[in-house]
Amino acid sequence: MWEIDEIIISGIQLIKNSDLEETSKKNIIWNLENLPDVYSFDAGMYNRTELDMGFKYQLMHPYEVGLFVVKEAKKQGYNDLVYDWSAFLLNYREGYFSTIAKAEELKESYLGEMKAVFSSIDFKDYKPIHDSLTIFRDGMDWFSPEQQNLVKWYCAN
Repeated sequence: MWEIDEIIISGIQLIKNSDLEETSKKNIIWNLENLPDVYSFDAGMYNRTELDMGFKYQLMHPYEVGLFVVKEAKKQGYNDLVYDWSAFLLNYREGYFSTIAKAEELKESYLGEMKAVFSSIDFKDYKPIHDSLTIFRDGMDWFSPEQQNLVKWYCAN
């Protein structure tokens, strides 16, 4: 899953270059680096940089981490990361994140803000870095009805 490694690495670089407060940066980067281990998916083939024994890291919801990345990507002009992180959190939800929150809860919390950012960008000519990070506006055949509806909702203006 090199594509997931790539968006995590890009997310880490983006947050490192942000003007977020240093404590927030440390925590978000730590969460990005540990996302594959915490949610048991095949990625994380990069050097981990965030380990400060004197710092108390807080585990964040993966959609909260994604929201930070998406908002910062928009702010810094990296629209590709807005798309790719949206696709990752939507397309991989059922496989890795479905047990942590229902679709309706996500809409009301993190995905509502992410959708606003996503909707503000024209992705008509954007080509994702990998097919698995393509957002199919009508969902995919193998998505559950709940997942289909979530993707349709996210893509609706």
